[in-house]
Amino acid sequence: MSVNSLVNFGVPGQNGNRAPVLQPIFQNRFRVVFYNFGDPGDTAPYDLTRAVKSIGRPTATFGDKAVQSYNSITYVINRPEWNTIEIAFYEDIDNTVMSKIKQQQSKQFNFFDQTASRAGENYKFEIDIDILAGGASAGQSAQDPNVIQKWCLAGCMLTEETFGDLDYTGDDMTDISFSLRFDNCTVYDQDGNMMGDFDHNPEIEGKSGRQITGIGGA
Repeated sequence: MSVNSLVNFGVPGQNGNRAPVLQPIFQNRFRVVFYNFGDPGDTAPYDLTRAVKSIGRPTATFGDKAVQSYNSITYVINRPEWNTIEIAFYEDIDNTVMSKIKQQQSKQFNFFDQTASRAGENYKFEIDIDILAGGASAGQSAQDPNVIQKWCLAGCMLTEETFGDLDYTGDDMTDISFSLRFDNCTVYDQDGNMMGDFDHNPEIEGKSGRQITGIGGA
């Protein structure tokens, strides 16, 4: 009979329990799906998905306000702001990626005609960043077995673009990258459940919380 010692690899818990180490997520197993990018009729252009080189994951910054008191200062959070992320594409010889990016850029502002879109809903697009398990196929649903996490970015627009340099002394591939600004982001787990779904209604309806305290854990 074989004895499995892997259960002893984990860090001991406060109650003396131990468990094997958790399986990590690999940074190269992902895909990026675009909606309403460039041509409005091109719902999810696969050419962009297969040309993605790298992309950052969304992060938020919480603003804070100081509350002055007798001898001290306490802080409360204010409105959060989503930070821009960077996305890079491999540039192909058929100009597939370049043409789509320039089309999206023209939707935001047409440099030739010097015209702009009437409203944000006309040029903003959406992105899904799917963290994949390693399978050969994956559907659109967040409940697909091959989708470990689904990051859904809404209200996206391009804010800054960068093209790879041309250099006679180099032999690297050229790429296209740009900064991505978005309005909101929600994340779903492997079962399609939203992560971080906290209901504030009970405390609002119950009128709970009248003091600025930092009680926290004991």
